[in-house]
Amino acid sequence: MKKIVIVVGGILILAGLASPFISGVIMERIVRDSFDNLNQRYAESGHDVRAEIVRYDKGFDSSEIEWRIKSDSLKAVYDVDEIVFVDRAEHNLSGITTKTSLEKNKWYADLVNGRLGGKDPLHITTTYKMTGGIETAAAIDAFTVQEGQETVAVKPGRMAVAFDSEFRSFSSEGSWEGLEVAGKFALAGVSLKSDLAMISPYIWDGELHLAMQDSKAKGESDADKFELAGLKLDSVIDFDRKQKMLSATAEYGADSLIAGTQKIDNIFARFGVKGLDAGRYEEFMKLYTAAMRGLLTEMAAAKNDPQKMKEIADRQMANMGFQLVAAGEKLLTKGLEFQLTGLHLQVPEGEIKGDVVILLKKDMTFAQVFPMVNQPKLALDVLELKSEISLPEKLVGDAPLLFSPVYPGMQTGLFVKNGDLIRHTAETKDGKLFLNEKEMLWQ
Repeated sequence: MKKIVIVVGGILILAGLASPFISGVIMERIVRDSFDNLNQRYAESGHDVRAEIVRYDKGFDSSEIEWRIKSDSLKAVYDVDEIVFVDRAEHNLSGITTKTSLEKNKWYADLVNGRLGGKDPLHITTTYKMTGGIETAAAIDAFTVQEGQETVAVKPGRMAVAFDSEFRSFSSEGSWEGLEVAGKFALAGVSLKSDLAMISPYIWDGELHLAMQDSKAKGESDADKFELAGLKLDSVIDFDRKQKMLSATAEYGADSLIAGTQKIDNIFARFGVKGLDAGRYEEFMKLYTAAMRGLLTEMAAAKNDPQKMKEIADRQMANMGFQLVAAGEKLLTKGLEFQLTGLHLQVPEGEIKGDVVILLKKDMTFAQVFPMVNQPKLALDVLELKSEISLPEKLVGDAPLLFSPVYPGMQTGLFVKNGDLIRHTAETKDGKLFLNEKEMLWQ
């Protein structure tokens, strides 16, 4: 019995001593599979981004992994062919934990060594788990850098991101204290939170929340002043698996906005789309992504010739316009609903409020829009409408076109006066259109 205990104990000790190596062997496969899955997601979504493991030096209890991201789009936009990462990984029983460096990128090394006194402000730690999950935590220290005559002060920030091994689910949470250019620009209090699940390469389901405490820019005069306080963005995307339909809402809000000498307070608006055909939306996004990829690839090849880049941009944008209009028309299907609701803002003259909802009763083409402009009655066969808008009369001043009928059959103008306000209401009901509670009398 004593011998058995000794043997078992010895096996356990050896297993414990070997566990870092075993973990390293298993995790190399998991890491390589993760890169394959990431590249598959990029390829499926039509992006030209590719992540490649250049070197994987596996040791007994630690490893060093060199990898890079390549993209023609990256080259076109930032004039950088690739970004190289060096991960120094420690093996443990649950997986590996890496610390990432950008030291092999000349542009980054020049910034750190030449302008930041050799102190790297960026810290990235990634954990690859045996269970397949991936968690990355990134933090940036405060630093200052000289840009011409300006001193840019970057404040601390952090970001935590979690993925599954196939990159089909994604969650993040982060905050950044902001940056400042003394006397000219300041950004403060940025926060982000998201929780998304991939339905397809172009369709995601989940939520995104963004907030910013304030942003200020100052020019040479008051007319150049800009201030935005208390910005909030809440976005929700919902995929109906049974109906294969997408719905999305985005709520924008801000405490105040100052542009020059004008100030707006208590700003809010909710934009929504319901009943969007997911298959047709995916086709549209595939076309858009391919078109943008072609544009950026051509521009990257001509990056040293500004005139040629302009010619490419003009030609490609014209081509994209025709293609996207044709693809976008296919999205106008029965049941599609557009919403602008809860609109509210406070201006010096008073309050502005509004709600507009438009529903398609049948499939529609862009060719139908132009006849509707001249003959609004035609819209009743295609659209359901409900709208309500009010704003201070002082804001519009003398605008007779707003209060006079512009089409035969209108019993009022688009707006009617109501005390210090002007109001608009419109609603389709029982095949009729009521404008400011008066039925349109078609001729």
